[in-house]
Amino acid sequence: MRKITVFTAALFLIILITIATANNVNNEIRLNPNYFFKSPYEEKLDLNIVTEEKILTLSPTGDFHYKNPLGLYSVISKSEPISKSLKINETTNTILQFDIKPNHMAIRLQDNDSVVFESMSDLLTSIDKNGVYPVVIDADWDRLDDKDYYGSLQYRVEFDVTLYPEIQIKTVDNFPGNILVLSISNIKDNYHTELTTDLSHGLISNAPMGDSLVYFIPIDIWAVAGDYILNFEIKNDADEIVANPSHTIKINDKDFVTQYLYISEEVYETTNSDAAYKEFREKVQTARSTSTLKKLWEGEFNLPVKDSYVLTTDYGEIRYVNDQITSSRHSGLDLAAPTGTEIYACNSGNVVLSEYLILTGNTIIIDHGMGVFTSYYHMDTLSSQEGDFVNKGDFVGTMGSTGFSTGPHLHWSISIYNTYVNTCQVLEYDLLP
Repeated sequence: MRKITVFTAALFLIILITIATANNVNNEIRLNPNYFFKSPYEEKLDLNIVTEEKILTLSPTGDFHYKNPLGLYSVISKSEPISKSLKINETTNTILQFDIKPNHMAIRLQDNDSVVFESMSDLLTSIDKNGVYPVVIDADWDRLDDKDYYGSLQYRVEFDVTLYPEIQIKTVDNFPGNILVLSISNIKDNYHTELTTDLSHGLISNAPMGDSLVYFIPIDIWAVAGDYILNFEIKNDADEIVANPSHTIKINDKDFVTQYLYISEEVYETTNSDAAYKEFREKVQTARSTSTLKKLWEGEFNLPVKDSYVLTTDYGEIRYVNDQITSSRHSGLDLAAPTGTEIYACNSGNVVLSEYLILTGNTIIIDHGMGVFTSYYHMDTLSSQEGDFVNKGDFVGTMGSTGFSTGPHLHWSISIYNTYVNTCQVLEYDLLP
């Protein structure tokens, strides 16, 4: 019986050595080692991604080699794992935990694998937009004399990144009557944003630009110099508050010129009546109450008059008419030139009004998109009709003295919806480059 047992053991050893020799490549056994003995590394190759809220365990792909009790190398081959996702933001503290620390590690974004990051924090710093980012983590263990293992494994995970909304002020000079341009980045499609501020009392324009929301805020022309707070409340579709970013903006002081205007009683009575203002509200303010969300203008705006002219009244001037102070500031630029002087579209947009009105005479209003409008008053002739699209520099009519006017001139203004703003600001730079 003892001879049979010894013989059986010897035969088993011979078979094992034969199999090992037949499959030995570089002193490795490419068989499942669990046929003969359990691998001590089988359950130590997973990678844990640890955050403050959870631990995500990733299984690898690749080959890991280790010495078995025979002194030969066996191979643990890992196949494609199930894809996993992890929700994170820029403040998430992400730690990679290996049971067996690799000698080398490379972290890459799958869509840009030429850039290698040494840590997860470096990778997260490089992400500047919301989205889902496939991440690849390569880990290598060197073949060393004092180690009984080596190999190369790869781990894959998707990071669902939500960055905190951030306010960026685009304009430098913020005065009463100017346009304050700002953007809030990292706005998702299901976010709803509400702004509260004492800085403006008119309709505020906002429109999506990529993953940002751009605001054109008409600073109240009566605003007193000082600090004003912009408070935003951002909610998702479930009406849950996502963020409450705020920003303090400093408004500088500005002096406005006082002008005295004298007009005949006949013109005053026929064009400065209740009927004239009612018509203005119904026609002009209605035309400027809705705007396309798309930016239609190109670069900075041009003056609508190419020939020589005289600037008779600037934006924001305090006006007395027949020695009586008016309740509003002058809403644009008055450019005086002979009747018939050609007038051109200061930038591209849709003509939303083109007709004669009691107060403003022959009038054209152009919607340049995103709540930005330009208005042309007191014209002699109109060459563009409502519904036309005009390009920057297109001829739209001629100068005249129709409506509430003392002589041939063009009253040209820019507004955010129905709030007039500093016309010169759009001549200096593109509001949204």
